[in-house]
Amino acid sequence: MKRQFIFLKYVSFNMLSMIGLSCYILADTLFIANGVGSMGLAALNLIIPLYNVITGIGLLIGVGSATHFSILKVQNKAKEASLYFSIAMKLALMISIPIAVMGFLFAENIMHFMGANQEIIPIASAYLKAYIIFTPFFILQQIVVAFIRNDNNPRLASIAMLLGTLFNIVFDYILVFPCQLGMVGAALATGFSPIITLLICGLHILWKQNYFHYLPCQINKNKVYQIISVGIPSFITELSGGIIVFVFNMVILSIGGNIAVASYGIISNLALVVTSLYTGIAQGVQPLLSQSHGQKNTSLMSAYLRYSLMTSFIVSMLVYSCIMLFPQRIISIFNSENNFMMMNIAIQGLPLYFFGFFFAGINMIFVSYFASVQKFKPSFFISLLRGGLIVIPLVMILSILFSLTGVWLSFPISECLITLICLFLYRKKERA
Repeated sequence: MKRQFIFLKYVSFNMLSMIGLSCYILADTLFIANGVGSMGLAALNLIIPLYNVITGIGLLIGVGSATHFSILKVQNKAKEASLYFSIAMKLALMISIPIAVMGFLFAENIMHFMGANQEIIPIASAYLKAYIIFTPFFILQQIVVAFIRNDNNPRLASIAMLLGTLFNIVFDYILVFPCQLGMVGAALATGFSPIITLLICGLHILWKQNYFHYLPCQINKNKVYQIISVGIPSFITELSGGIIVFVFNMVILSIGGNIAVASYGIISNLALVVTSLYTGIAQGVQPLLSQSHGQKNTSLMSAYLRYSLMTSFIVSMLVYSCIMLFPQRIISIFNSENNFMMMNIAIQGLPLYFFGFFFAGINMIFVSYFASVQKFKPSFFISLLRGGLIVIPLVMILSILFSLTGVWLSFPISECLITLICLFLYRKKERA
């Protein structure tokens, strides 16, 4: 019973914090859909892959360094554990500041590359300029939250994320409607949210609950390699969402134009929230798997994996039931213009696309499992498959054969194939 309670504690808090993170963009989607309209929605959907890149970099450094911290903490190696925190913070600033500067200076060029046409580029680049300057805070947020979660305080990590999200929702409304700032207002509200989260996370250090400390150090190439080795699957998992959205945007734009992209914007933003539930399970169980691995407790590792897969299936059932029972109500929240074409496309795509999450949840958990027990090759391989190696060829082929229906079906088919590969790799590991 104790292990179930510990699992629920870590996973539930982390699911809440990841929902909070995903709601940054969802809140923007909701207020932009109602305050700017379908063109604003299409513009935002073209920006989502960039959001995935920034979040992915944060996860690469955060999950990679915090996993090593967790293992060393169990082994009572305090100084070496803290070195991973120090290196992670330095890496974050070295990477994020150039991204913020280049993104601001070349916003129009970036949006043109992302597929925006002349109608959308002005509003899309305005959002990007306001959003991208906060890149350092988004990446630092991922790192600090990961360390606090691995430092036996998942509750504070979740509260910090949720309060950041609450700030985003409130100020999204204020800046988009009363202040009439439109896309820029939504971006500013989103950008200030991680600052709120970081300030609340500071309580962990203020209350002297932290096992980790910042130590003056040089960037150690070996430790950077170790961080990347563990964090790369999480990076690819997050990046895969952006790659899929980017490719789908290009294909859908060629089939149905801006309105079809706006319809996909509804589906992809809802998918972002649902994905966060599985990310919450995968990242929530990660400290428990890492600690069990550090203690060489294989039976406990198997139990935590089993609980994760069961939780994933329950979440999938609940989500899909809502999708099947209330598709029109869900989509109408984002359709203030009552655009009949946008509604029809989204209603057709929602149940087909979301069936894929029955398999996607399993795949994300196996990525986390293999990384947590330091089996980097299978973790990297699965992440690579989810990063577009299967779904991109599928969407190209199926869109030619079945138009938009083929686009929606490509996601569940690819995730199903990857699940079969995950099960094969797991059985192979167990037999070794």
